[in-house]
Amino acid sequence: MSDVAKAAGVSAATVSRALRGEPGVSDATRQHVSEVARRMKYAIARDASSLAGGRRYAIAVLTSEVSPVLAGAEGALRQAGYDVLLYVLADERGREKFFDELPLGRRVDGVLLLSISMTEVEQAALESLEVPHITVDDDDLRRALRTAVEHLLALGHHDVALVLSDGVDESYDEILIEAGLEVRPEWTVWCSPTVDGGEQVVDVLLDGERLPTAVISTNGAAAVGIFLRMQRDGRAVPDEISIVSLDGQELTRVVGLTSVEGAAKEQGERAVADLFTLIRGGEIEPAEHPVRLVVRNSSGPVG
Repeated sequence: MSDVAKAAGVSAATVSRALRGEPGVSDATRQHVSEVARRMKYAIARDASSLAGGRRYAIAVLTSEVSPVLAGAEGALRQAGYDVLLYVLADERGREKFFDELPLGRRVDGVLLLSISMTEVEQAALESLEVPHITVDDDDLRRALRTAVEHLLALGHHDVALVLSDGVDESYDEILIEAGLEVRPEWTVWCSPTVDGGEQVVDVLLDGERLPTAVISTNGAAAVGIFLRMQRDGRAVPDEISIVSLDGQELTRVVGLTSVEGAAKEQGERAVADLFTLIRGGEIEPAEHPVRLVVRNSSGPVG
């Protein structure tokens, strides 16, 4: 630790607080120390820190599915130096067994629940751990989809395809129906949350009787794949087809895709920040986190 402190130009105490996510360190200093520590391949001695301060530096993440929110939460936790214990409670039997046995014991500092509504019995079991917990639902992603639909409707689009990634279910079709759009089976498709997945899903769209005038993708990497494949096939974006991403990651900004930012990955990051506040003894106030539409070069009026 002393070597990291010397290289970063700060005290060893500052290094300790910065790498453990403790208060009393500015964001700029915390980032600087973390970067120096990464370059020097320094890692916190977990067992020693647990004995000294009572922290385990581990967070349990309970989820019913592998969702886009998980990527943001997992990345934020690892960035802060926390280990992640992931439990995917996808079926009723596995979920019942988990809350019955509660295998977390004293292994974690907090619990993050993604898209899981607990019963009173499950809530009581979780509270018996006496560690903070935060529950995150998928309201932000649904708001993002409504925002994207409103944007495309204003541009005159009525033939809209919906590309869903892992962790998103077909019920999102309901939002298109509410907006008065026709939902065609061949226009609701799934793909892996990757650029390759987006490129491959275009084959499915092209196999239909006609091509939609707009595509909404719940994943940013997949949206980039759709954009690249459409361009490679000689289809002008947005003159022939508009593309909107519900995931405002850096890749979509670089390519110039219209995105609804503030949902999915960002939602997971915010939840982690709130959980850290509770772990440090602070208080949080429930707040609606607005999503925002950022119009770039991939969406335009119907040609």
